Amino acid sequence: MTRSAGFSVIEALIAAGVLATVALGVAQLFAMAVAHNDAARQQLVMGLAAAAKIDELSTLVAAGPAETPADALERTVDGCSDAVVESGRRYVRRWRIAEVAGYGASAYAIAVRVLPAAGTGADVRLTTIRAGGAP
Repeated sequence: MTRSAGFSVIEALIAAGVLATVALGVAQLFAMAVAHNDAARQQLVMGLAAAAKIDELSTLVAAGPAETPADALERTVDGCSDAVVESGRRYVRRWRIAEVAGYGASAYAIAVRVLPAAGTGADVRLTTIRAGGAP
């Protein structure tokens, strides 16, 4: 009995099994890459929303701000939070304005926290120090 040239059925099945295993691994890596890309995009959008709010609050600080409650970043406080829609997602922004210790009304710390409105995912916090208005 002579052996014909080519692949046997067993060799073809083994090759198909190896190919399927590699394809499943690549598909899983692709799914992870998409999820990480989405998370990075969300962090970027929240960072931009926080920076925009800091710019807006900086104009208020220059005009002579009023301090906000100490826990304004941790809970929703009237006048210290809002909701924004960016890139098709809803976010909650909370902010706090406080005098910088030792500087009185001449320097204020502005902190902004942005959270996904759905309550899932990481938040973004930005803080800056700005000169206050005339006493």
